[in-house]
Amino acid sequence: TSQRCPVCGRIHKQSRDHNRHLYSCPCGYKSNDDRVGAMNIQNLGKRWLSGEKNPRYKKDNN
Repeated sequence: TSQRCPVCGRIHKQSRDHNRHLYSCPCGYKSNDDRVGAMNIQNLGKRWLSGEKNPRYKKDNN
């Protein structure tokens, strides 16, 4: 969840810097990587509460 941009939805392993706890997406969004993970988990929870049976993020292989 900390590899997915909460703004544009892009999932890319290299967007996360483990040493500095920094997430930086090519779309321009930057934040703490733990905050990004929490935002994405919150979004999955909202989707589950709204009735989606198995909410998940799918990595686009294109």
